[in-house]
Amino acid sequence: MNTDITRQSFAKELFMGFCLGTANIIPGVSGGTFLLIFKIYERVFAILNRINKGLILRFISIVFCLVKNLGRNGSTGKLVSFLRETDLFFLLKLIFGAVIAIIVLSNLMKYLLTYQFAMTYSLFFGLILVSIIIPFKMLKSWKWSVILCIFLGMFSTIAVCRSVNPYDKVKIKSDHLEAQYQGFDSRGHSGNQLEKGVDKPSEPGLFAFTGKYTLKEYIYAGICGAVSISAMVLPGISGSLVLILMGIYFDVISAISALESGHLDTLLFLCCFGAGIVVGGLLFARLINFVLKKYYNLTMAFLLGLMVGSLHALWPFKKVMIIARQYVKQGGGISIIENSPVYTNINILPSNGHQLVLSLVFFLVGCAVMYAFIRAESSPAS
Repeated sequence: MNTDITRQSFAKELFMGFCLGTANIIPGVSGGTFLLIFKIYERVFAILNRINKGLILRFISIVFCLVKNLGRNGSTGKLVSFLRETDLFFLLKLIFGAVIAIIVLSNLMKYLLTYQFAMTYSLFFGLILVSIIIPFKMLKSWKWSVILCIFLGMFSTIAVCRSVNPYDKVKIKSDHLEAQYQGFDSRGHSGNQLEKGVDKPSEPGLFAFTGKYTLKEYIYAGICGAVSISAMVLPGISGSLVLILMGIYFDVISAISALESGHLDTLLFLCCFGAGIVVGGLLFARLINFVLKKYYNLTMAFLLGLMVGSLHALWPFKKVMIIARQYVKQGGGISIIENSPVYTNINILPSNGHQLVLSLVFFLVGCAVMYAFIRAESSPAS
């Protein structure tokens, strides 16, 4: 009987983690909202706040003994007891479930953003629009300082969105790869041969380093990881939305979907992003806890402003600019994509009625899904 209960509990917590992972990969669905829906928000925050230098050193010591004794002399039991005592076992199950969801859904999100951009962003727009209700309901009073924080949040989101131009980002990287391509070509290999794959290096194997990312991109991935985790734990705001505003969402999704290649640069990019999440989670959890206690109303107002401003970034219809010859890192060589379309941050009206109707349908689906989540969150515990 106890074994059945334990298995049910384990499956339930993995499912919670899977839902959290799903929420964090879809802009508009907040991981913090799911923590509230599952009634575990305070429990997760309590675990994060207990993690300090002493706890980390104790964990390292137990793991060292486990490795040294090869799991004998009760070392495995000590680790399990430690994880249960600190409730880290619960947190690890949530993380494991979330990682599974992110890996499973990354390919789908990459496809949707590449081939169904307007419809996908319409869904995101609907999710965000309705989720604004969450921080709005959490405001305790209305003052001039609250209104000022709302406008500050709106301005911050729009400013970040404007500062990150997807077209410029793609063009700069393409120009950098073009210089490498021309250098390769000048050593006696024709551009046409390389493009057709005649002289293109063979597909690199497992743990090969292809040079896909620059040093700045590795550092920026870590920074984005730290910033996004601070949003993931807050109810009403999505970590994926932050990644979109910082212009790295598609890069992270693409890296996750490319994990099967086993290339070192993809693994390193995700490790930098993951390290940022860990560091940011430990640091921001305490900062957010402090800010919410001392400036609760102003913090909620700022979050409300961020979400309202993000609607500008998530407008489904964007101006498309064409790069005549885009140079991309592919496998062990450089390939050329002719007339490559790139979505900019410039909002436009829909180009045709068919696109408008489909986008409206996805927008309404997003609204309905988020409304259902909010109703589930506000319903009394069973």
